[in-house]
Amino acid sequence: LGASTDEVDIEVISKGSKGLLGFGAKSAKVRITLKETAAEELHQVKEMIPEVPKVDVKPEVHVHSEAVGDSEDTVVASKEEVEQVMKNAKDFLDKLLKHMDVECTIKSEVVHGNRISISLEGKNMGIIIGKRGETLDAIQYLVNIVANKERKEYIKIMLDTENYRARREETLKKLAFKLSKKVQKSRKPIILEPMNPYDRRIIHSALQDSKFVKTHSEGKEPFRKVVITPSYHNRSYK
Repeated sequence: LGASTDEVDIEVISKGSKGLLGFGAKSAKVRITLKETAAEELHQVKEMIPEVPKVDVKPEVHVHSEAVGDSEDTVVASKEEVEQVMKNAKDFLDKLLKHMDVECTIKSEVVHGNRISISLEGKNMGIIIGKRGETLDAIQYLVNIVANKERKEYIKIMLDTENYRARREETLKKLAFKLSKKVQKSRKPIILEPMNPYDRRIIHSALQDSKFVKTHSEGKEPFRKVVITPSYHNRSYK
């Protein structure tokens, strides 16, 4: 619900049980509802967000579309168009952050002439990042939709705080190389946990030149996963 514990009412339906030696365990069931004031604030935030157009999501996407291709990089836009999208983004972020009671400075710049980079600077920015960057990704998604609401081709907006994107990229690269060695040794595929397209692209790119493993994605969003498999074309696997 995007709310803290003091903004919701929690009703325990069943407490669940631990079972015996781990067998027969049952999960607890609770009903959570927003308190009236919290629900009103959430409604106010939703009013700032335009309706998201429905799109057809294909279950399978070619690996290279994540590893290499990035159609948003080819968007042609004038300086005035980019500046307008940047202004839209900053205006929306300013309102959203105020509703979240987050005080920070919004800094933006144009990258490569057709992309916008926005950095949020302030104290206690962990609330903006969220678990594994999920909140940051969600806000970035909303910013892209709102700022590009009157455009057919999106001018891509990257949102960051406390250099989280760079740190996350380094962590994922290390994970990719570590799992690559594990796949080489076991000769068995490894399926990673669901990741967003940005994180999956990092894994694909890190291993795209490997002679020992290859990668692809499986499943539908938001549960799409990267799979690392041994490259059986290599003699060591024959």
